Amino acid sequence: MGRALASNCQLDDGVPRPGRCPVPGCGSLVGMTATAESTPSTRIRALSAAMVMTLLGQLLLGMANTFWLKLPDTGSGWTAAAPMALLMAHMTLGAALLVLAIWIAVVAFRDRDSNWLRASTVGVLGLMLAFGGGIAFMSQTSNDGASYLMAVGTSLAIAAYALGLYRIPVTSNA
Repeated sequence: MGRALASNCQLDDGVPRPGRCPVPGCGSLVGMTATAESTPSTRIRALSAAMVMTLLGQLLLGMANTFWLKLPDTGSGWTAAAPMALLMAHMTLGAALLVLAIWIAVVAFRDRDSNWLRASTVGVLGLMLAFGGGIAFMSQTSNDGASYLMAVGTSLAIAAYALGLYRIPVTSNA
């Protein structure tokens, strides 16, 4: 993009002249710089960065539920949970994260991006583990192992997407 824009800012002799650029809005060197184009890689990167931040928020919301949600020591937590809004926010965000994880996996599959296929597969599995642990915990609140599964699944998903972001190749515009 930067080279194409720079070639539009040249006069007949091919020399860039930012002050006399025939392209509207290209009156300085700033107009000749490259801009980010939306490619499959940048879309997945943006979705995955949003996923990591949202997963961290979900982890904090889960901790808030641990502190403030009143559940019975044994039995089902579905009927006795209070404050319910905190639990509903946690469950709704969890479902949205699972949908986003599947979306990232589909985009990675369509783009044949092996880095994101691996990261999103592990991320989806981690979120399914966390989701299953949450349902098991709410069905039997004395099941501490289910609560642990939620934390392990969320941590696995955070690690998968963070590693996917880390493994993105660094490219140069030069």
